[in-house]
Amino acid sequence: MQPRRNFLGQLLATSGLSLLDHSILPAAEPSNSTRSSLPRWWPSQKQPAGIVRVSTSPGHSPALTMLLQSLSGLAAQGVNDGRSEELVWIDTPHVAYRRWYQQTLERTGIQPQAELDVWQLLARLRDQGLVRGYVVYRQDRSAGAENTMREGIDLSANVATTLCGVLGGVLMEESLVEKVHELGLTQLADARIMSLGECFATYQDRLNRQVILAQDPRKTPMRDLAIAHRGIALFGQEKPVPQILAWLKPLSTVLGWNGGEEWAQVQQFSEYGHVLTVSDWAQNLPLLSTAYDERQVPQIGGLDPKTIDWSWEGACTALVMSDGDNVQWALGDFVANHRHEYWDNSRRGEFPFSWTAPIMPLAQTAPGAADYLAATRSANNSLVEFGGGYIFPDFFGTKREENDLLAQYAARLGAWLAATNTQVLCLLLMDVDSPAAKRAYETFARQIPSLVGMIAMQYAPYEGGRGKVLWANDGRGGEVPVMTCRYAIWEHANRPNAGTPSQIAAQINRELPAADSAEDRLAWTVVHAWSWFRDADDPTNEEVPQREAPRLGAQRGLAVADWCQQKLSKNVQAVTIEELLWRLRMAHDPAATQQRIS
Repeated sequence: MQPRRNFLGQLLATSGLSLLDHSILPAAEPSNSTRSSLPRWWPSQKQPAGIVRVSTSPGHSPALTMLLQSLSGLAAQGVNDGRSEELVWIDTPHVAYRRWYQQTLERTGIQPQAELDVWQLLARLRDQGLVRGYVVYRQDRSAGAENTMREGIDLSANVATTLCGVLGGVLMEESLVEKVHELGLTQLADARIMSLGECFATYQDRLNRQVILAQDPRKTPMRDLAIAHRGIALFGQEKPVPQILAWLKPLSTVLGWNGGEEWAQVQQFSEYGHVLTVSDWAQNLPLLSTAYDERQVPQIGGLDPKTIDWSWEGACTALVMSDGDNVQWALGDFVANHRHEYWDNSRRGEFPFSWTAPIMPLAQTAPGAADYLAATRSANNSLVEFGGGYIFPDFFGTKREENDLLAQYAARLGAWLAATNTQVLCLLLMDVDSPAAKRAYETFARQIPSLVGMIAMQYAPYEGGRGKVLWANDGRGGEVPVMTCRYAIWEHANRPNAGTPSQIAAQINRELPAADSAEDRLAWTVVHAWSWFRDADDPTNEEVPQREAPRLGAQRGLAVADWCQQKLSKNVQAVTIEELLWRLRMAHDPAATQQRIS
């Protein structure tokens, strides 16, 4: 099975039920909820008085970056424990992160204290009593790509990360040990001679049972957050990982990104009832996750169905961007990159389009980023919550004794959806039409009364549901539509319902207007976020070698969706996913839908 992502290293820093009455389903309304009154599953960071900014040079070695991550983590831990009043900001050139930094300081009143290099910061935290010593590890030099289970992989960096959180030490690569002795620090542990299993057995009583870090040992980001919250760092699916996942409290948060096959890691986390966050390249979350006490949550703003042109009874399709479960992307290149591919594309708002996004995770770990999306959303665009994290609902909690974990998960997610007025939920499943999937749809429908509807994609291929619509009993006498993906704009797909922008536009033009029923004239199309194309009428000329795409003048993201919608015939209207779901409700049960709208 092929992974649905191949982009992680590029980022700086995803039937047959009876007709029931919809009338008692309440329309979602803006909430007066505050962040502090809502359930949270991302780690909480206390607000400091000051921030120390650390500069890094382009040639900063992985060993120094690891050291800096551990210093940032210990500073954050000190603030949470009441032993310090300063957090650390690791300077990054990315324009989005500069925005988040300035925004956070302006909103919180946190004051800049100093600009230091890594060794100056180490001395500062040592003098403040936050650094008790160091944990030595060996940099992984195994052959092979990141996020793969490489032969001879050295996991000591992950063992050391775990030990730093509980022992108060900094990460020290063996090549730096002599230098650190000059600062008078002592060795607290040697991770080179300790397995992860031994580390877990020895220190599990001191580790956080609600958050872990899944991270390739050669990758540096997110270790600050793991250390700050005393989370264990792991990699892979083999022993002792299953034992660790069983030991964690249900509904725990998995920071980072694990190794091996994508579907295997997501399924394993889901089976144990945990939530993967796709955050292995995210930066500076200790500061960005600083709590904003009593601040209003972002208002995403659902579509008012009274504004829909109901006189149009023809075919409609919604174009929807993929990979909205990706927290690190949402914090970086999604909102700003030099090619202006996604949220910062000048064509955003010029035609109906929908974006899947990690709105609820962002509202907890980087509230400023969630606020920014809400404030800059145009009326012609809609934001769709991608699952609350990366889970397979059809496998969720199957290896736990508790039988209501998905209901608990849906309930806490539903509180945020209602509070933010987010009306559509996107789900990714291994099999969108399985009995387990149908039970999951019903669980979400029962726990989230504010939903207008759900959209569902199959792991491989996304369009595996072929547009089938299922109706989930909401337990209140109504039904919630679940519309599976019918088409996919995907490079070199060679699949019946997937292809280039012009291929999919032609297929939509051919199939939807000719459908017999009003419901069958409605379908949605996923736009694969990482597929490059050139604008052309001939599909042969649209396809490009993906590795050479930028050099060949190809584009991806919103431009690709734009090309497709421009090729739709006059018999097909492009609409947002919210409008599509409202039209589906109207076609399915006009009386109940009209009653709800009124």
